[in-house]
Amino acid sequence: MPYRIQTIAMTKVFLVALVAHTQFIGGQSFLFPRRAPSLPKRDDPFSSPTQYKRASYSYTKPTSSPLHVSSRKNDERDQITRKEDRVDVAFQLDSADSELGSDPQHHADAQHHNYPNVILQADKLGRSAHNQILRILPKSKPLVSSTTEWKRLERHATEVIQPSHLRDMIQDPERCDAMYAEHDGVYLDYSRQQATLETMDLLFELAEKQELQQRIRGMFNGEKINFTEDRAVLHTALRASKDDAGTVFVDDLDAIKEVHDVLDQIKKFTDAFRSGEIVGYTGKRMRNIVSVGIGGSYLGPEFLHEVLKTEAEGINSSLGYSLRFLANVDPVDVERTCADLDPEETLIIVVSKTFTTAETMLNARTMRQWLWDFMGDDIDVVRKHVVACSSVSATENVKAFGIDTDKYFFRFWDWVGGRYSVCGAAGAVPISLLYGFDLFEKFLEGARSMDTHFLNAPMKNNIPIIMGLLGVWNSSFLGYNSRALIPYAQALLR
Repeated sequence: MPYRIQTIAMTKVFLVALVAHTQFIGGQSFLFPRRAPSLPKRDDPFSSPTQYKRASYSYTKPTSSPLHVSSRKNDERDQITRKEDRVDVAFQLDSADSELGSDPQHHADAQHHNYPNVILQADKLGRSAHNQILRILPKSKPLVSSTTEWKRLERHATEVIQPSHLRDMIQDPERCDAMYAEHDGVYLDYSRQQATLETMDLLFELAEKQELQQRIRGMFNGEKINFTEDRAVLHTALRASKDDAGTVFVDDLDAIKEVHDVLDQIKKFTDAFRSGEIVGYTGKRMRNIVSVGIGGSYLGPEFLHEVLKTEAEGINSSLGYSLRFLANVDPVDVERTCADLDPEETLIIVVSKTFTTAETMLNARTMRQWLWDFMGDDIDVVRKHVVACSSVSATENVKAFGIDTDKYFFRFWDWVGGRYSVCGAAGAVPISLLYGFDLFEKFLEGARSMDTHFLNAPMKNNIPIIMGLLGVWNSSFLGYNSRALIPYAQALLR
């Protein structure tokens, strides 16, 4: 049992040291700026094993030298002074050598008896690494869980909510009448949540403490709140009004103008497709659309398609056209997708940010071959029957696939996450081809309306903020680890 405990402790210390060693600043490890001395060459198979082991445990860090590390604010710098620190278990082994002679068994025993010293030295190194990490990390506010507002919510959950039952809470008419919010036809009733009006007040206080609404404004303005990737988070720009062009910039790029340039391109293309102006390789009018993509590249568009296809306006505008999504690399899925389609009347949309996604590109090549099998191995088949939704950085990959990048390449940006891309080209192209751009534009207007509500409504009436805070309440304070979304409308099946 003691050896097991020692092994666990050693593993933890090693992991801390390893994490520190693999963090690099300016191309050098901040904990170990230079490489450890190399082990002695063992050209002679009979060279001393003790010498080899002794060298492997010896390491001398360089003498003190200042290291400047940039924090999140460019004008703030932390200075870390390194002090000489020697981890030398060889000393322990040398003592064992002098006492026990050259017997290999004695050397093994010496290592065994000195193992605790190895642990202590490694622990010392690990603690030093941990301290270095903490000092190098950018200065930040205390964790939200350490705030007074969080502690109040913890006490409230323990002392008020847990002893209560929801059936008693819903008997309070004042509570039930107050626990709702409404905007533009969307009505949120949260009176069946395990919370009281006091709970909501405490949650709003926590949100104010964390400057939630200031952070929301920062997101809308293009601040790089995705600090792990140093990116803005601007799915809201995808549905912003054209009148707002010139108000949001990302790396000197007018984000809203960029979005509307692409939307104008999509409108022109989809109108020409639906009018019959754009035809296939053999001159036939195209009526079938297959969108190839995975994850957010198809989930959002498919969700929207499922909603619109049973709406009166959607039924009327999609007459004569079909839309299918191909995401699975299983050949059966490809067969089912293409089974009753005429390649001469089919347009393929390949949706991939980098145009290198393995599953998407496998299916894209399969669909290209399907077109070639029926119409001949001509590059013009691809240029007339395949379009791409991808990032600007993938232009060469799109061109190499055979797609006409001047006419049939619809770009999007790295400041829109895949799960939000339905409002961009990934959703606009397939939905507008099937239902017409005017209907897709109405969808964008609805999203814009909710964005405006999210940005401007007071917290107590703000549907997205209330839902977010209730999510924090249920998971962090009441201990509910999962969430069920149960739509009663079959059109929301996705």
